[in-house]
Amino acid sequence: EQGLQQNPSIEGRVQISWIIGPTGAVQASSVASSTIHSSSVELCIAQAVTRWSFPQPEGGSPVSVNYPFVLQSN
Repeated sequence: EQGLQQNPSIEGRVQISWIIGPTGAVQASSVASSTIHSSSVELCIAQAVTRWSFPQPEGGSPVSVNYPFVLQSN
């Protein structure tokens, strides 16, 4: 939301990488790549991911995830 307030035409793709730990909590996240050229928006997304929780991975081993978030303004 803050990124849109600063630049209403902001759009692009932000790929976030994160690790889901044995309990389902996100252990770490980072920006893998981005085309939006806004470090504050990129960091906001990466930090939001750390607050998510997932089902416990089978076998209890950490799971690495890479996911692209595509942002478009209307």
